[in-house]
Amino acid sequence: MSFQKRNAPIVSARVPSFVKSTLTSSSPVSPVSKFRRPSTLVPSYITHSTGTSSLDRLLLHDGLPLGTSLLVFESGSTDFASVIARCYAAQGVANGDTVVAIGTHARWGHELPAPADPASKSSKRRAPSNNLNLSSLVPGGPSEKEMKIAWRYRHQPVQSWQAPHQETEYCRSWNLTLRVTPPAKIQYIDATATSFDGILNRLSEIAAASASTGTVTRVVLPGFLNPTTYPLATAFQPDNLLQFLHRLRALLRKYASTLSVLFTLSASLFDASLGNSILIPWIETLVDGVVRLVPVAETNSSNNNNNNNNNSNSKSDKDRHQGFIHVLKLPVVSDRGSMAVKEMEYSFKVGKGGMIIEKWGIPVIIDEKSQDKKDELEF
Repeated sequence: MSFQKRNAPIVSARVPSFVKSTLTSSSPVSPVSKFRRPSTLVPSYITHSTGTSSLDRLLLHDGLPLGTSLLVFESGSTDFASVIARCYAAQGVANGDTVVAIGTHARWGHELPAPADPASKSSKRRAPSNNLNLSSLVPGGPSEKEMKIAWRYRHQPVQSWQAPHQETEYCRSWNLTLRVTPPAKIQYIDATATSFDGILNRLSEIAAASASTGTVTRVVLPGFLNPTTYPLATAFQPDNLLQFLHRLRALLRKYASTLSVLFTLSASLFDASLGNSILIPWIETLVDGVVRLVPVAETNSSNNNNNNNNNSNSKSDKDRHQGFIHVLKLPVVSDRGSMAVKEMEYSFKVGKGGMIIEKWGIPVIIDEKSQDKKDELEF
C-alpha cells in the first residue's frame, strides 16, 4: 500500500505574464564606477555626487540619483546657491561628464573652483578618544566643572552627523579661491535667443549622444528664470514654464541612468503683488528634490565682536553658520509618499572649501556662578 503526502504545496512551473513583463521591461542600470555608486537609501538607484559632500548626505542617498532633478531655492538677495551650482559642474568636469549650462555664458565656466591640494592641509583631524581619563575624576581637577552637567554621558563615544571627509574621487574637495586651468569645456545653451522648446531639443540631442557612449550628462541652470538671461515675456507664463518642466521631467525618465539636472532659483523674482508667486508650488511639484537656503542677516556685528572677545566660550567667526537650509522634498523618497520635510534642523556656512552643512541646535548656556553657589550650600 502506497502513502501520499497530503500537505505538499502545489507548485507551478509557469511564471505569470505580469511578472515576465516586469522583469523584461526594467530600465537598464547604470554601471557602478568610482564616480557612480548605488544609493544608500534605495540601492536600485545609481547616484553621483553633487560636489558638496554634506549635501550628498543631506539628500539621504549619498549623492543625487541619476534621472532626477534638484532645486536649490534661495531666499533673500544673496547668492549662496551659486556655490552649490559651481561645485556640481566642477565635479562633472573632474569626472569627465558632459556638463551643460543653460542660461549662462562662457565666463561662468571660467569661475569654476579648482580641486583642493591634499598636501596643503597642515594637520589631520584627530579621532575622538573613548578611553577614560582618571585625572578628570580627581576633585579639583581641570575637568571637574565639565562633569557637573550630564556627567554620566561624558565618556560615551561622541557621534557627529557630519562624518570626517575622506578625499575620494567620488566627491572631491574644492578651493574656491582657485580656478580651473585651463578653463573647463562646458556646452552652453543661450536662453535669451532660444525658446524653451529649442532648449529641450538641444538638450535631448546632447543627452542622446552621451547616453550612447555611457557618459553622464550634468545639466545646471544657475539663476533659473532670471530676467537678464530668460525672456521676461514668456519665462513666467504658466503655459510655457510648466510645459518646459513637464518635458524636462520626461527627458529625465527617458535617460534615467545618464542624466541629472540642478536648478538654482531666487525667491526675489517672485512677488505676490505681481501674481507670479503661484508658480512656486507648481515648480516644486515638478522637480524631484527641493532644498531652501535661508541666509541669516548679521545684526549688531560690532557689539557681538566685543562680546566675543570677552567671552572665551563664544564661537569664532569661521565657525558661525550663515543661514539655515530647509529640506522640502527629497528625490525618490517624496515621490513614494514619505514625509521628508525638515526645517530649522540644519545650518550652512561657506568657506574656502565650499559649503558645509551641519546639524543645528540651540546651545546650552551654563551659569557657572549659580552652580558654584549651589555647591556651597550642599552639605
